[in-house]
Amino acid sequence: MSSYIELPVSNVLKEGVTTKPELCDKWYVVYVNKSDSRQKVRVNTDYLLYDSYVRLNMNYDRGLCDTIEQYHELDLPYIESQAYGAWMDGAR
Repeated sequence: MSSYIELPVSNVLKEGVTTKPELCDKWYVVYVNKSDSRQKVRVNTDYLLYDSYVRLNMNYDRGLCDTIEQYHELDLPYIESQAYGAWMDGAR
C-alpha cells in the first residue's frame, strides 16, 4: 500500500516555509482533499508540487482544522508548529 496520494493543485491553499529558527525552515503545503467527504484542512511537509497536481507523502501529514473557514481563522505560528509536527511525525 502506497503512503502517497495525488491531488489537483487547486486543492492547495498555501505553500510556505516555517519562519522560527527552532522550526528548522521546513517547507509545507496546506491543502484540502475535496474528494474526501470530510474535507478537513491538512498540512504536509513531504510533497512535490507539479503544474497540475501535488503528490503528498501521508506519513508527513497532519490535520489542521475541520473547514476552510476555520483555517482562515488560524494564526501563522499555529500553522507552522503543526507543519513542524507533521515533519517530526514522518521522521519517526
